[in-house]
Amino acid sequence: MHGGYDSCKEEFLRTVLYLRERGYAVYLFEGPGQGEVLRRCGIPFTHEWERPVKAVLDRYGLDEVAIVGISLGGMLAPRAAAFEPRIRRVVAWGVLPNFLDVVLSTRPRALRSLTRISLRLKLKPLVDLAARQQMARDPLAEWGVKHGCYAFGVDSPYHFLVMADRFQMLDIADRITQDFLLLGSTRDHFVPLDFYKAEIDALSSVRSLTFRLFTEREGAENHCNVGNIRLALDTILAWLAQTGGG
Repeated sequence: MHGGYDSCKEEFLRTVLYLRERGYAVYLFEGPGQGEVLRRCGIPFTHEWERPVKAVLDRYGLDEVAIVGISLGGMLAPRAAAFEPRIRRVVAWGVLPNFLDVVLSTRPRALRSLTRISLRLKLKPLVDLAARQQMARDPLAEWGVKHGCYAFGVDSPYHFLVMADRFQMLDIADRITQDFLLLGSTRDHFVPLDFYKAEIDALSSVRSLTFRLFTEREGAENHCNVGNIRLALDTILAWLAQTGGG
């Protein structure tokens, strides 16, 4: 189990205890760009998440595991599964097919198009100017870009956005062959609701695919189902039992 964009392992302690009490051995870890690995060791993010996952599996001699990736981890875990046969089940606890799409999703349509064209043409001054204007107007944009520069180890909004486009699973989705559980929410303040369609369509080679969309009525409509995490965990446990991992 691992987190995502700005996570630290301590925030998942109660989740780990909940799963352990139900008979699971849980290996919670931070990878590059997360928690102590970033703040104490100075190692920035990598989209090649199969590398830290391989290190954990090798270190503890693990096989036939289920990987649970939370938030941006919902992109990182599938990425690792595409390259790691010891992973038998994938839980994407967050719908993030492409991180750049998520980053741009709250911006006006014209700005999204202009940004993508400018990135393709490598127009760094224009991208930096537009990003800084958005950062000055919107605290969420300011936090997202500043943290991204820190976590990705880059020094400009332009390079942050270039890196964000590498954090995707659509380009390797056809290599994912495991049982796959995708968890979404109807009112995620980061991820547009319709993003799940692209991810599901891309998962053409999985052994089985289960999609669960949590709603406001369940109190689990927010990002990563904050408000009713127990429901999400019980859903994961039921799915693991159903797919032979219980």
